[in-house]
Amino acid sequence: MRGLRDLAAKMDTVERKARANRPIGLATGVAEANDALVVCEDFNVEKDSNTLDILAEARLYGLVPTHGFSSTRNAIYKKTGCFADYLLVTGKIKVGGFKAFYSPEVPDHCALILDVWSPLQIS
Repeated sequence: MRGLRDLAAKMDTVERKARANRPIGLATGVAEANDALVVCEDFNVEKDSNTLDILAEARLYGLVPTHGFSSTRNAIYKKTGCFADYLLVTGKIKVGGFKAFYSPEVPDHCALILDVWSPLQIS
């Protein structure tokens, strides 16, 4: 998914707060109540944004803020504001690993790689 691009800054705005509800609606629209979810999005916000708080209220937890990344952008990106991309998970996801790859530098976003552990369910 893609968040609101604002050339002025990556700060919280009324539009960004409103758009934070879109991935919630999409995720809950395609998932059953007890499903494990992973949501990936280029939110174009910093890691202390209210957008992530709104998503956390919907039980979608951001991995980028909790894994100590210095950025989700690589050296191609020269502007201030080092974060844009996020992976969010529900509590049902057991994270095996989560990494940001800063090279190769194509495009100016880092690849975010999530290893998920899930037991096989046998009916």
